[in-house]
Amino acid sequence: MSNNINSNSLIIPVYINEKIVLDMLAIMEDGFSMVSQINYTEHAESNSMQRGDVGLSTSATILSKLLKIDVSGKLGTEGNRGENENVIKEKIHTNVSLLSKFRGFLVENNILKDKLDFSKVQLGDFIEIEGKLQKNPIINYMDSFIDLFRMIDIFVKEPQLGNKNQIKNRKQQENEIIKQIQLFSDELKYSGTIDFILSNEIGTAVLSVQEQYLANDNISEILGGHFKVLGKVISVCKEKNENIDLLRKTSLSILKKDLLDEMFSGFKTDDMKQFNLPELKTKIESPAVIIMPIAIYA
Repeated sequence: MSNNINSNSLIIPVYINEKIVLDMLAIMEDGFSMVSQINYTEHAESNSMQRGDVGLSTSATILSKLLKIDVSGKLGTEGNRGENENVIKEKIHTNVSLLSKFRGFLVENNILKDKLDFSKVQLGDFIEIEGKLQKNPIINYMDSFIDLFRMIDIFVKEPQLGNKNQIKNRKQQENEIIKQIQLFSDELKYSGTIDFILSNEIGTAVLSVQEQYLANDNISEILGGHFKVLGKVISVCKEKNENIDLLRKTSLSILKKDLLDEMFSGFKTDDMKQFNLPELKTKIESPAVIIMPIAIYA
């Protein structure tokens, strides 16, 4: 067992892009195997003891007479006999142990940046940041909006007989709205990736997460938790007029700002302000970065 184990090596990932980890290790080690064969030798020993009567020589007899010590009796010898045997074992790496190995390589070679410093961060940097993860603000708003309609259905009273047709028509309209919002939310996830947001007093990191690598395909394990993120910087916004478009991976990215504002204006009415809905925004202002996450872990 390695003696260099510490708490940073014992990581528990909720997201790990195994393909990137394997590719990076293959580059570092000029190819590698997930299974290695170890040969070593074990030395097995057994004790042997021999005892026997020993005859005294003339000099010993003289000593016994002069010192009055009986040096006759049994003398014993002990010895070890050993055998060597070759032992062959297989050492198998898991995806998590390979991730720990990859991270250790980045740390040892001073490649990994451990904080989001916008005065130094550059495209292509490997970086490790930590904080509380939040869902894409647009997806978060749309999902909360759908949950609001569901809660209304739970608490609304049964209609009076004379109002059943009116209630039925209203219900059909609501179902149509929910369907449209759900389709819009699905469009934001169409590429198979979901944006997560990690913000602090310095700036914001947008994490472009691939759903297929989420542990148990469960997004809820990430939301609201405090995690570390290991990834590579793929976009940097430092200037005041720069921003990250949260619609960049959807077909809505071709629409102009005025048209988008008109589309979302229905969600910003006074009626909607009475509900505790999250902030609706389509852009992340600078300073901000987009990170391709390799792993998210505790």
